[in-house]
Amino acid sequence: MTTGYFDESAAAWDENPRRARLAKAVGEAIVRQVAPSRDMTVLDYGCGTGLLGLYLLPHVRRVTGADSSPGMLEVLNRKIAAGGLTNMRTVRLDLAQDPVPEDRYHMIVTSMVMHHIADVDKALAAFHQMLLPGGILCLADLDTEPGTFHSAAVADSVHHHGFDREELKARLARIGFSEARDVTALRFSKPVEKGGEEEFSIFLITAKCL
Repeated sequence: MTTGYFDESAAAWDENPRRARLAKAVGEAIVRQVAPSRDMTVLDYGCGTGLLGLYLLPHVRRVTGADSSPGMLEVLNRKIAAGGLTNMRTVRLDLAQDPVPEDRYHMIVTSMVMHHIADVDKALAAFHQMLLPGGILCLADLDTEPGTFHSAAVADSVHHHGFDREELKARLARIGFSEARDVTALRFSKPVEKGGEEEFSIFLITAKCL
C-alpha cells in the first residue's frame, strides 16, 4: 500500500469529525459483539492515528497499533507519549510485503483498511496466523459501493469498492476462520466528488480463529 497520501494527511487526520464518529461506532460494535476482556492483547492493523485502538484500550490489556505509514504512527506515538500509555505501542507493518511477525494476539481489529489491500486472502491468512487459538478477528469496512466513496487524491490506493459481506465471510471460512457474523456498525451520508451526497454503510464481521 502506498503511504504518500496517508503520510501527508496524518497531521490533520483527526480534524475530520466523521473519522472519530466512525471509529467510535466500530469500537462500540466490537464491544457489543465480542465483549473484550482485560486479559486480551489486541493488534489494530492499519491503525492510522489510533482512533479505534485508543477506544478499545480501556477494555483490554494491551493494544499494538500497526500501520505502513510512518506519518500516521508518528501522530499515534505522540498521543501515547502525551497520555503516558504504557499498555500501547506501535509497529510499522505492511503485510503486503513484510513477513508475518512472530507476535500472537487474542484479537485483531482492522477498520477501513481492507479496501486498500490488493491481496485480501494474503492479509486474512496473515491475520489467522497472528491470532492465538480461539482468537477473534474484527473486520470493519465498506459495504459494496459504486466507487464514489473516495476522492481522486486517494483513488490510487483503493483496490476494492467495498465488499459483499457473504463473499467475505466465505473467504474467511476457506482460510480457517469459523463462526463469522456480521452487523452494520454505521450508516452515514457524505458529499461525493460528482456532487451531492450519497449514503454508505460500514459493516463489522467477527470471526474466530480455529
